[in-house]
Amino acid sequence: MVSKVRKELGRWRAKLRSTPYLFLGAVRRREYDASRHERVTVTPGRQPIADEVAILVIFPRDGIPASTLATLAHFARNGLACVVVSNAPLRDEDRARLALDTHLVIERPNIGYDFGGFREGILTLFERGVRPRLLVVMNDSLWFPLRTDCDALARCRQAPEDVFGFLLNGVPRFGVSRDYVQSYFLRFSPRLLASADFLAFWRDMPLIDNKHLVVRRLERGLSRHFARRGYTLGALVHWRTVIDRLMALDDPDKLARIFAYQCQLNPKDAAKLKPLSAKGWSPLRIRDALARPIRRKRLFASFPMMHPEFVLELGFPALKRKLTIQYRELVRLGLDEGFDPAVRAEMRQ
Repeated sequence: MVSKVRKELGRWRAKLRSTPYLFLGAVRRREYDASRHERVTVTPGRQPIADEVAILVIFPRDGIPASTLATLAHFARNGLACVVVSNAPLRDEDRARLALDTHLVIERPNIGYDFGGFREGILTLFERGVRPRLLVVMNDSLWFPLRTDCDALARCRQAPEDVFGFLLNGVPRFGVSRDYVQSYFLRFSPRLLASADFLAFWRDMPLIDNKHLVVRRLERGLSRHFARRGYTLGALVHWRTVIDRLMALDDPDKLARIFAYQCQLNPKDAAKLKPLSAKGWSPLRIRDALARPIRRKRLFASFPMMHPEFVLELGFPALKRKLTIQYRELVRLGLDEGFDPAVRAEMRQ
């Protein structure tokens, strides 16, 4: 009980600390919009516009990775016109290369992180009279697709939900989960895109430069904003499915690999797992003993960061770029066999 009270007090302290950022976010949005057309550069690309559009937000530090070009090629093969929004200035050669495979290349100041980039791409399209029938927004934190024959876009296209992504996550509070679609990949339905609600959200969105608050107020907030207005949420993988699969796993060797990996990944999880392992308990016994915190997401809280074998088996079609421990384990087990050559090469660098 004491821990619950302490956690709730911490949540309210975080809310109070975030209030100035929310106010400043609205101010920054007004300032940004007042000079937006002077600060944003739009370069037309060779790709014609289409009924379905993908907006890819990038932050290039040292050129454009080959895997980013592979992402654009994958969108194009699946019939989506591509808009790249760069939150950093592009080199001339990189701008020219991106223009070959896109409809527009947009460069803007890095204000508002990925959501600021999503907003810029959406506003630019709407200002040009483009009303997509289907829209995908994605950032460059992912390797996607992992394989050239990936069918994730087809599955996202067929899904009936209005806001759809790769993972439907949940934040449990007092036994109730508040679900949201993780924002590194979002697909918006024709119904939502045709509504006034869609453009209003992006037009009025604060430009927040606090990463923690972007997650709390924009990533989670987007799903809740549209859900409150009657729109539906969905994803290829649901966080409850992740937990159910973990609790049903009956292969002790696989479970041992998952636990050993998790101990390296997350010190808090290691503090729970290692003492039981030191007692000589089997992986199945450890899992069952920790069933309550696992089901409440006190352990294994971030599915995309889990052991790559488990992540791929659940049908997750992407991997995080900067999670070295994950793709080193993936390569060690030979799980990158058949991956897109560009992705595989970057993982093995």
